[in-house]
Amino acid sequence: MPGALEGVRVLDCTQIIAGPLAGSLLSEMGADVVKVEPLEGEPWRLQAEIIPKESKAYLSQNRGKRGLALDFKAAGAAPVRDALIRWADVLLTNYRPGVPESLGIDYESARKIRPDIIYAENTAFGKLGPDANRRGYDIVAQAMSGLTTSNPNLQNGLPMQVGFAPADVMSGIALAWGITAALYHREKTGEGQALNTSLLLTALTLQAGSKEILAMDEEPRERRRSAVEAARARGANIETVYAERRALMPELAGNVYYRPYQTKDSYIAVGCLGPGPRARFREALQFHDPRYDSDFDPARLKEVAAGLVATCEAKFLEHPNDYWIPFLDSRDIAAGPVRFIEEMWNDPQVVANEFLEEYDHTLLGPLRGPAPIIRMTGTPTRIQRAAPALGEHTADILAEVGFTAEQIASFQEQSITN
Repeated sequence: MPGALEGVRVLDCTQIIAGPLAGSLLSEMGADVVKVEPLEGEPWRLQAEIIPKESKAYLSQNRGKRGLALDFKAAGAAPVRDALIRWADVLLTNYRPGVPESLGIDYESARKIRPDIIYAENTAFGKLGPDANRRGYDIVAQAMSGLTTSNPNLQNGLPMQVGFAPADVMSGIALAWGITAALYHREKTGEGQALNTSLLLTALTLQAGSKEILAMDEEPRERRRSAVEAARARGANIETVYAERRALMPELAGNVYYRPYQTKDSYIAVGCLGPGPRARFREALQFHDPRYDSDFDPARLKEVAAGLVATCEAKFLEHPNDYWIPFLDSRDIAAGPVRFIEEMWNDPQVVANEFLEEYDHTLLGPLRGPAPIIRMTGTPTRIQRAAPALGEHTADILAEVGFTAEQIASFQEQSITN
């Protein structure tokens, strides 16, 4: 049974995470995705290699694709580039503004060749504004968006970024989502279009708990902003700014309801959002939170918060995880063990839901990784193939878009392809 995007052809000229992930997600829905890389390979392929020119990070972001190595800057590359654009339904890029134009793979150039092309672009900070041309990665977007400092706790005096590149990952998912909508629009109207995402916008969107509050609640927003600006103006370090920001956000002080705890043998995470779950948590651990009392004096906040944290931390240290998980489950309190990714490969829940699949790589042999994140009954998703070895399908793809064996050999001799 074919996938939902069977017959859709994607030219993926992206690198690192966001763009490549979008292409991989489209391939799982049946699209034919051709990954275009420079002759030496894209940077993510060369990051922490497990064998020459193959890395775990590259494998996970590029499975399902065919691979073509091409030097867009080579003198004779234009006919190859134009043939590939003519072949494609979707063109994916993630360069800084101005770079696609220099390579001839910008939207205006592409739609002259293929008027109904879907052009999908990811940038770090958006295409306009003072930061548009700056280089940026997920860690920078986290820092600039406030995502890093959304965690009120410091590690060794430093704010710490989320480790799995959330802005990149969510931008990749957003790109794939937008592309499918654009394809649907084209199916109805025959019209192509350009769409774009940015790491900065995604990082802002991930902070969903604060963005609407800031828009509606002008006075607290102004007080918080003013406090941060004043602290920075007098040269305060990041720890001081954190402290003053927390003073205007008392809900973050003494957080005992939504956090990890150390137990007698390991760690667990507890999540109690809303009055009901918090009341059940207090009853389960048998403590009183005076902050909920009608006559609570806010001047005691710091003292009370510290006491509650100490009480709850001490209680969790009394028993191991095997005690706490069923204990909290039985009281309808959301909790789970803190795990490492390596522990998930044989987890019963993962196995029961077939969340991992096995497939073969040309050079590395059998691989195992997460199944497609969307399950579809009428148009099933699947891992079409492993990530391509560098230039693995170059000759096949060039033949498919109209070049003869002699021309393909000539491109290789001229180092246009490999």
